Amino acid sequence: MRCLRAIPFALVGRSAVVVQSLAFASSSPGRGFLPCLPHQHRASSSSSSSRFCHSNRRSIHSSTTTTAIMSAVDQESGSSPAAPSSDNKEDPYIWLEEVESKESLDFAKSANEACLQALGNPEEGATNTYQRVLEVLESNDRIPYVSQYGRDPETNEGILFNFWKDSNNPKGLWRKTSLTSYKTDTPEWTTVLNVDALAEQDGVGWVWKGSRPLPRARDEVGSGKMVERALLNLSRGGSDAVHVKEFDLVKGEFVSPDSDEQGFVLPEAKSRVSYKSRNVLYVGSDFGPDSLTDSGYPRTVREWVRGTPLEEAPVIFEGEKTDVSVSAYISDERTWNGGIYEIHSRSLTFYTSKYWIREIEPQHLLAPSERTSEPP
Repeated sequence: MRCLRAIPFALVGRSAVVVQSLAFASSSPGRGFLPCLPHQHRASSSSSSSRFCHSNRRSIHSSTTTTAIMSAVDQESGSSPAAPSSDNKEDPYIWLEEVESKESLDFAKSANEACLQALGNPEEGATNTYQRVLEVLESNDRIPYVSQYGRDPETNEGILFNFWKDSNNPKGLWRKTSLTSYKTDTPEWTTVLNVDALAEQDGVGWVWKGSRPLPRARDEVGSGKMVERALLNLSRGGSDAVHVKEFDLVKGEFVSPDSDEQGFVLPEAKSRVSYKSRNVLYVGSDFGPDSLTDSGYPRTVREWVRGTPLEEAPVIFEGEKTDVSVSAYISDERTWNGGIYEIHSRSLTFYTSKYWIREIEPQHLLAPSERTSEPP
């Protein structure tokens, strides 16, 4: 029987949280979640004593803004692209979600022309402000912010990753260097993924939307030294919806779902995905009717085991249609002599979330077929 308890945590930004210390027991390995108190909004920021932080994000589609732009296009250029017919009475511009459709691109072109006619072309301004700002944004003197992805198994050097954009690589380079090299004035970078080259190869206007690495402590197959796998988020033209593809950091290539390693790949959707362990993912995505909230984000979370059909992955947590989104993730505190915590959350509003937290055993991170014994 396992005692479960609420863990104090804080909300980054304008909201703080008040959490009581509660506890109860459960004998079922799949149950026993403790509901934490919802966030209480205050004028103060957040408690600095907690290691648990959460930031809510929500993409707000404004028909009012779109209407204003449409009006500007109509007034300045004399016409606007005809909106395709739509049965959606709440949002007549839902067709703009297809960011690479001819209608959306025509709209963007017309809106740009209207803005230039109304405000002038910044590239031709007498102050040269546009060019000076562009030079700063593309300067090689910028600080390349990095994240450490473990250590090189041979040299024991820290491995630092950075995502970099410049005039030669407008879509960006995902690259790495050693800690020693990073400390010099001219670090030697190794390109891990060239997004510009990938976009040209695939014929898709990919936009980098970040990576989600597999923590070394939860990689039962890896060397334990370096991060060996990551989930990459790529969107078409910068939309909220992303394609998720697993990447092998040792080989420097995507892991094909058709290979012996059966890489994780998710189609375009407003997905929320993270590793539970090397062969298990938490997945919130578009699985058809009732799987999304009214905001268009995941309403359910599934536990997907490598090599099994995604549509057959069991639902382990779900929220309400009126929620902004739901999610699940692991907070592994073993580095600080703590436990492993499985956290489920519902974003009730933009500033309010509710959490369910339980402590689990290392065996519970694995796929059922990998466990040497059933978790207590």
